[in-house]
Amino acid sequence: MKKLITILLLSTVAVTAAPKVKIHIVHQKVVKATGQPYGSPGGVYFSYTNLAPLTTYTLQYSHDMKKWTDLYFFGSVKDNTTSPLFDWYKLPPGKCFFRIIKNW
Repeated sequence: MKKLITILLLSTVAVTAAPKVKIHIVHQKVVKATGQPYGSPGGVYFSYTNLAPLTTYTLQYSHDMKKWTDLYFFGSVKDNTTSPLFDWYKLPPGKCFFRIIKNW
């Protein structure tokens, strides 16, 4: 029984320590009077939490969760960071899934 409790506790610690990705959508600003867009184009940026310091990571995307394609490589200095803004035309077309993996 003690072994089972120990295994359950260790597995919950491992699950909570996994890196997490949050997607933030940014829309382009529009002049209300004329409807003309201005400023930088809209897009998406990602915020990462629970990272291991001084480690490299890869942000990947997939349309079917079977074949994953690299989108962005980055290194972490602290335990959280934010990606640069990805314009809509730089992102994969259609709906897709994102994940973060540790390189080394």
